[in-house]
Amino acid sequence: MKTFNRLLSYVKYRKFSYLIGILLLLISAALTIYAPIIGSRLINYVSLQTQEAEVIELNILVTFFVQYLGLIILSVAIGYGSFLILAFASNDISRIIRNEVHEHMQNLPISYFDDKPAAKISARIVNDTEVLRENFYQNFSTQVLLQVVQVVGTYVALILVSRPVGLTMLIMLPIFVLWQLGYMKMIQPLNHRWRESVSEMNSQTAEIVQGASIVQIFQRQESMADDFEKTNQEWLDSRRKTNYIDSTLTWNLSGFLKNTVTLLVMMYLGTLFTEGILGYSMGVLFILIDYVNRIFDPITMIVRLMTMFQQALVAGHRVFEMMDTPIEEDSERELIVKAGQVSFNKVNFGYKTGQTVLKDINFSVAQGETVGLVGHTGSGKSSIINLLFRFYDPQAGQILLDGQNIREYNRESVRDQMGIVLQEPYLFTGTIASNISMNDASITEEMIQDAINKVGARPMIDKLELGIHTPVVEKGQSLSSGERQLISFARTLASNPKILILDEATSHIDTETEEVIQHAMNVVKEGRTTFIIAHRLSTIQNADQIILLDQGMIKEHGNHQELLNLEGQYAEMFHMQAKAATV
Repeated sequence: MKTFNRLLSYVKYRKFSYLIGILLLLISAALTIYAPIIGSRLINYVSLQTQEAEVIELNILVTFFVQYLGLIILSVAIGYGSFLILAFASNDISRIIRNEVHEHMQNLPISYFDDKPAAKISARIVNDTEVLRENFYQNFSTQVLLQVVQVVGTYVALILVSRPVGLTMLIMLPIFVLWQLGYMKMIQPLNHRWRESVSEMNSQTAEIVQGASIVQIFQRQESMADDFEKTNQEWLDSRRKTNYIDSTLTWNLSGFLKNTVTLLVMMYLGTLFTEGILGYSMGVLFILIDYVNRIFDPITMIVRLMTMFQQALVAGHRVFEMMDTPIEEDSERELIVKAGQVSFNKVNFGYKTGQTVLKDINFSVAQGETVGLVGHTGSGKSSIINLLFRFYDPQAGQILLDGQNIREYNRESVRDQMGIVLQEPYLFTGTIASNISMNDASITEEMIQDAINKVGARPMIDKLELGIHTPVVEKGQSLSSGERQLISFARTLASNPKILILDEATSHIDTETEEVIQHAMNVVKEGRTTFIIAHRLSTIQNADQIILLDQGMIKEHGNHQELLNLEGQYAEMFHMQAKAATV
């Protein structure tokens, strides 16, 4: 009920449209219910004139027929207008919800995404909101009202035409209620299974597409296909069981009740006729039979709409579950970074409670210095960068930028003067220019060109017919790894940050390209504080200080020569790499 009320609350954004649409819907339903009365008058006129051997006047027939046909056409036209208004309103509400959940997703902490497949998150934002649009706002919320109005209106009209028949038909109401409750109880778990299986198939498909080369190299196509088939079979089973229930509790049961009640009404009327007390005209008989049949059609539709309602509730629960995930508390204070001095003071951090990743981290970096972070996988290098960006906050200690505790300032301002180049460069669909500027209006084309020149990407750009306006497909797959990395460097440099972070930035670049980037970085590092995470120690030999991490602790700290003189872990790593390079 909570999800239902919450979904219903969004109608306020288009309440005027819904009010007009529902009003037209009610008028259309009223005209539909009233139309058989005109038909009965036509039937009574013809039968009476025939019984009394009177002439049937064509103009009267045409008048009745035009009235009847006019009501039907008017009802359809008004219903059509109502559908358009409500459809447009439903589309707008779906857009509003989709925008809200998308915006909320972008403000969620990075830890939220640690164990959640991207496809499952996108399924909630795109697929589930589409289910809400179609099944709740466009169909259920309006169609249920329409069907209820038709049922109530038909009952009222039936009682007015024949009180015995109308009141007797009220006995069907408890049956309808039990019918509805039983259907909802049976269909609810199936709808949960259906939405989860759709989400899982989205996730599996995205994973296969992203890792297509790995799947084929290791010849796991059959295994992946089996996993997908298993999930697909779960989807099929849930849909098949839903079809069985629908066919049994909607069409078959509805048809059985409809035919049975119609037969009983005909038997009742036949008994009155044989006893010579039938006081109904032919037109009234037409209305009685028509209304008895009309009661079952909307009730059947209401039962069928419960499937949509259940699907909408499941989708709504999934969407609101994501929207209710708390975002990180943030300060309204803006951090102003002028120099780019960085200090870690007694920092302790763990991603999970009781699992410490960084232990008593202490170091300071002056403006314009370059710091190399080295260590084996899992030693804590990337965790230091995550803390610097405030993707996470330490459980103890302080991180200072220009002497200011970053925890006391909002995250956006902390990151505003930072740039990063990742080990796996990520490019977005668009152009080379849009990937460098990130659609920031303050970054001009001249600034883009300047960044390209500084990172040594000019030869690459000059080879392209459209230059910086060359389209980039998803993740930049049409470009080589080195080209993507150069664009990523240009993106960082164009933003002119005070602090640069290079996270294994040269690990996927050939020697020639590495030399170009190293030269460019020596130029643009001037006046900027730079952190370099590297496995190849040759990339940080000129760093002002090198921090060697081991199991989350700083084991060695100094410049390249100082660490070699220690003849410790760093020296051992350096000599091993030097030896490997000469082989």
